[in-house]
Amino acid sequence: MESIDYRYLRPKKAEALKKWCDAPVEVRENPRTWQGTNATILPLRRHDSFGLLFGKGGVVDCGGNYIGLSAIPGRVQYAYPFENAEYRDEKAVYCGYLVDHWGHFLIEGVTRLWYFLENDKTVDKYVFFLDENEQREIKGNYREFLQLLKIWDRLEIINRPTTYREVIVPELGIHMRSAYTPKLLGVFDAVADNVAADPAWETPEKIYFSRSQFKKGLQFEFGFDALDNFFEKNGYTILYPEKVPLGRMIHYIRHANVVASLSGSLPHNMLFANQGQKVEIVERLVISDDNQTDVNRMRQLQVTYIDANIPLYPIDFVGPFIMGYTDCLQRFAADNGYAAPDAEFLTQKHYKRCFVKYMKVYEDLYNFNWFMCGWYAPFTESLIEGFQAGQVYFGDYLNRKKPFRWYHYFEFHYWKQFVKRILKKQ
Repeated sequence: MESIDYRYLRPKKAEALKKWCDAPVEVRENPRTWQGTNATILPLRRHDSFGLLFGKGGVVDCGGNYIGLSAIPGRVQYAYPFENAEYRDEKAVYCGYLVDHWGHFLIEGVTRLWYFLENDKTVDKYVFFLDENEQREIKGNYREFLQLLKIWDRLEIINRPTTYREVIVPELGIHMRSAYTPKLLGVFDAVADNVAADPAWETPEKIYFSRSQFKKGLQFEFGFDALDNFFEKNGYTILYPEKVPLGRMIHYIRHANVVASLSGSLPHNMLFANQGQKVEIVERLVISDDNQTDVNRMRQLQVTYIDANIPLYPIDFVGPFIMGYTDCLQRFAADNGYAAPDAEFLTQKHYKRCFVKYMKVYEDLYNFNWFMCGWYAPFTESLIEGFQAGQVYFGDYLNRKKPFRWYHYFEFHYWKQFVKRILKKQ
């Protein structure tokens, strides 16, 4: 059974995470399948209604009825009108939406592939779909995953409605925080077992997955270099997963005693881990990633969560974020005999620089609107707790006691504050 160490999380956040981790989850040894003739696979059609993360798509039977088992609830769901579907005189296994996001790819995109390991010799094709009419080259770690599984030559990737003589729809391998099948782990184990390790590859005992060089995040994420410095000083090998081929990354994971990682999609890679491996997850948000609880449980990971984020406002998963040597990270360091980051990452100047960048990005992303995701509602106490933690670092700026942008010095408010201070001294 997995173990979770909550000691280095803020209390209300730890309480909310514990509820997720302690909730019962169904283990489905024999996941379901649906099978039908002349069924049609519908590629993704983007749709703003219905609150879907991606859009409509999936499988309809020969009578046009939507097959619920083909959906990813809340993400890919429901049929739509179509004409002139292509026909294939083949037996196909429906694999779902080949999402172009590594975290979703691991958690949702490949979790029907447990059926591939059933060795059904009657199957002609394993079929993924893209967006309607999308042209995309499947490359990088996505392609390497499918090649290591040895399914690449049996794939078909469609971008328009396609009817097959026979279609099998396997159940998703993970239903978030409610059910999973152990058969899914066989998929990730098969990928890992097929990695041909290079003798020159290192096998560090401690690794840290960083986002500090992730190009898409650089404009939204501040203070991440301080975390790189902290982990490197304490004997961790710093890895940038977007720069590491999949086979080598799996090699690093499976040979490490400890894997530390920023929260989000990065620790989803522990689906490739050994059972019972030790993981340290450095939190970026005021709430934890609910998908990670499934990974932890399935791999029976020994997990320590650490709050190293400095929250200011409710935000979505894009950010912005500020990370730093928080009181939670300081306690984690003290308990493990670790050194603090270099002095340059502990100065008021460093934190102010992060704060100014954060505020610029926040205004660009949200203007002056009040932002709140609907799913934040049950976590109000965690939000307040996070804001109070941010006040310790940036309260004087947020309360307008100190200016933090050059043009503030021309505002009447700060001149008035200045005059008051002068008068008090007299």
